[in-house]
Amino acid sequence: MERATNYYQVLQISPKADPAIVKAAYYTHLKTLKKHPDLGGDHEEASVLNEAYEILGNPDRRREYDFQFFKGFVSEASAPEPNPFVPDHESRKTPRVCFQNNFQFKKKSNSHWHEAQFRDISLTGACFRAQEKFKEGEALEFDISENPLVQIQAKVCWVRLVPQRFGSPVYEGGVEFKKVDSKAFERYLKLVGLEKLL
Repeated sequence: MERATNYYQVLQISPKADPAIVKAAYYTHLKTLKKHPDLGGDHEEASVLNEAYEILGNPDRRREYDFQFFKGFVSEASAPEPNPFVPDHESRKTPRVCFQNNFQFKKKSNSHWHEAQFRDISLTGACFRAQEKFKEGEALEFDISENPLVQIQAKVCWVRLVPQRFGSPVYEGGVEFKKVDSKAFERYLKLVGLEKLL
């Protein structure tokens, strides 16, 4: 008998990932990585992603799936792990929150803008993913909002390659904000419901 589809592998997440990570991974695949058919993605691949989210995004269906897929080792396989974007021990100078909004960035070396998606954000930095390669130590410019206009100069602190089941891997990195219009940034954070960062 053929083994059931590994939906955790489909979404590129740990079996211990909490619901926020499941949702973030699903939307990252469909929107940022453009796997939705309307964005040029493959219909079959998008169907598998939808199926994975329908199962793993529903607590009852996920428990049932885990029991079947892991043959009863549910407690070990699906016990929630801490959300890495909301850590118990905060290593940043300022608090950060899970945040999945899309934005654009460009490198100082050229004027071409690239699509990206935040993973988390704070007043002093952020974590994001993109298909465009970027390097540690590189200076970037973020364009995160038009109204209010929020453009941020940032420096890449770390980068890692994140493999994908379908298509090319993506780059995930952390940046430190170097230059930002604090008033415009505060207005933006209020508009997107992140007043708790202020």
